[in-house]
Amino acid sequence: MKRATVCSLLSIGVLALAGAQASAAGTMKAAVISGGKVNLETVPVPEPGKGQVRIKVRAVSVNPVDWKIMDRTPAGTKVIAGRDLAGVIDAVGEGAAPWKVGDAVVAVAAQGSGSYAEYALASTAAIAAKPKNMSFEEASGIPVVAETAWRSVVTVGNVQKGQRVLIHGAAGGVGSSAVQFAKARGAYVIGTASARNHAFLKSLGVDQTIDYTKTRFETVVKDVDVVINTADADTNARSIGIVKKGGMLVSVVGAPSEDACAAAGIKCTGVGSVNGSMLPAIVEFANNNRFTINIEQKMTLADAAKAWEINRAGHVRGKIVLVVSGDAT
Repeated sequence: MKRATVCSLLSIGVLALAGAQASAAGTMKAAVISGGKVNLETVPVPEPGKGQVRIKVRAVSVNPVDWKIMDRTPAGTKVIAGRDLAGVIDAVGEGAAPWKVGDAVVAVAAQGSGSYAEYALASTAAIAAKPKNMSFEEASGIPVVAETAWRSVVTVGNVQKGQRVLIHGAAGGVGSSAVQFAKARGAYVIGTASARNHAFLKSLGVDQTIDYTKTRFETVVKDVDVVINTADADTNARSIGIVKKGGMLVSVVGAPSEDACAAAGIKCTGVGSVNGSMLPAIVEFANNNRFTINIEQKMTLADAAKAWEINRAGHVRGKIVLVVSGDAT
């Protein structure tokens, strides 16, 4: 992740801990980043500002960006962790219509309000109704990964029926969502993952699986229309040669070499920053199609540090979810 992007994300949660928008409603528990660690602390309940709602958080999901922010948080700064969540609106600010108290939603936390907390703020531009057939736990895994995948497959990749699409890291949160979006658009999908995840990928509709621990993908795949890379920078470099001329390499793990892409006659691009603006389209898709958020493990806010260790180690199938309230159905 680029330094500027990470620095901009550090503002998530800082305002609430500094006392801005502190609420007369009292205090809440939150997982707070401080001094290179994340711990459960008591902080003020935030009040929604103009164009915001306050959400009683039912569940949040763990993303790599969460612990990457911890690694870059300056000494002496406290930040509420997390970005995505699912819960129920319990207060609305000025201009928050049509949202109202009692609405079940998914959201990306607003600047000044991290999501790893009993209550979080969200802009009305970054929320959507919870999918009808998903629990709060499942829905909490949507915002960051599904929007990243939607940008990769739909907005940027513009995957079309009949195209061959290779998805690296297909069993992860972004990858498994990308698989489902690409299949829904009629693509032939190839997915890389360890052998333990191949049955899972087949259940999502993947047409061809590659065990990256045993096979170098470039030896068995050629002339694909779109590559979506959620793995690492080395995989970017290795993927350039397997994209057909005029095709596209979409990377969510940093920019590929512009010179190498130009020489190969392909387009290489990123996906931009997640802001929650695509959540309504994703929820509509989830309500009209079979869409799965696989939960690898359920933990609690107090387990945030342990959850990050597991996420940092990689190889998570889908998502780790932190259950915040006792009722996450």
